[in-house]
Amino acid sequence: MMPISKKGTLPFSVREKGKRPLFLRVLRIGLITVAGFILLAAAGAWLALRASLPRIDGEVSLAGLDAPVAIERDATGVPVIRGATREDVARATGYAHAQDRWFQMDLLRRTAAGELAELLGPALLDTDRRIRLHQFRKRAVLSLAALDPVGRGLLDAYSAGVNAAIADSQLRPFEYLLLQAKPLPWRAEDTLLVVYAMWIDLQGTEARSEQQNGLLAATLPESLYRLLIEGDPEWEAPLDSSRLPQPRLPDATEVDLRKLDPALFSQKTAMIAAPEPQGMVGSNNSAVAGSHTASGRALVANDMHLGLRVPNIWYRARLVVESGQVDISGVMLPGVPAIVAGSNGHVAWGFTNSYGD
Repeated sequence: MMPISKKGTLPFSVREKGKRPLFLRVLRIGLITVAGFILLAAAGAWLALRASLPRIDGEVSLAGLDAPVAIERDATGVPVIRGATREDVARATGYAHAQDRWFQMDLLRRTAAGELAELLGPALLDTDRRIRLHQFRKRAVLSLAALDPVGRGLLDAYSAGVNAAIADSQLRPFEYLLLQAKPLPWRAEDTLLVVYAMWIDLQGTEARSEQQNGLLAATLPESLYRLLIEGDPEWEAPLDSSRLPQPRLPDATEVDLRKLDPALFSQKTAMIAAPEPQGMVGSNNSAVAGSHTASGRALVANDMHLGLRVPNIWYRARLVVESGQVDISGVMLPGVPAIVAGSNGHVAWGFTNSYGD
């Protein structure tokens, strides 16, 4: 039997029916509040990302055009840019590039100019210092000044289109929101810096082959040095059937390895030690005449041997200049108003890096 208190109640309290303990109610309210903040933050992030996307429908006003330009995109986002003049198409191309690839363009110009640390932080100062030895921005300015009026006009029109797209965007690209930075205007010289950035990617900046050749020249007899560095007449033959001279094989009176310093052949000697094995780099292409194809059309194949990146190095597009009857499809470098590899319907071309001097 349970004892009864004097007041006729049980000796322990009983909560009202349907009421939770206070701490559970506080916890519930706290969880709902936190969930609300998370939902608001997610909605804000979604809206920010949404606002930074390019506007691909409707009409915009682009100063400097001689006539209206159309930018039409297919289901995969590849644009067809139609305009009355080459400058109009270049201006609209700059607009489209900036809409789709602005951050990539910014990184490319900063890579060549040695200005990455300004945007991405001090961790890249050493990288910038190595690049600035080449003074690419100074070279870009000098090259720009040497362009003919037509070329300069195209780059100026392209730059104006790029800057118009940045000015028209509802919100700066999300990368700049994360970095708490603002995009800097595009200048005509920046297009040349993008080309230099590809030179860095393809050639490197340390001139290892030049260093090796210099060491060989300083170490070996002249005739042996020439035998090693001269081109191969069979494998390096141009299309006009001409041939390079065959390097002369030096005789024993010119080359006597026994007379060379044995230290030169030591693996500990930096001058002659073989480098670490690494994969072959380069690019290649080939062409097949129409007489050897099922369609009767010639084929050109081009493997540029470039790395896979996000976004991709190339920007697919079709450029149509109505007044000049120009219709070119292919791939472009974001930052440059020209087709690097593609076809005009009559001629197709590729691009191969030769690691030339």
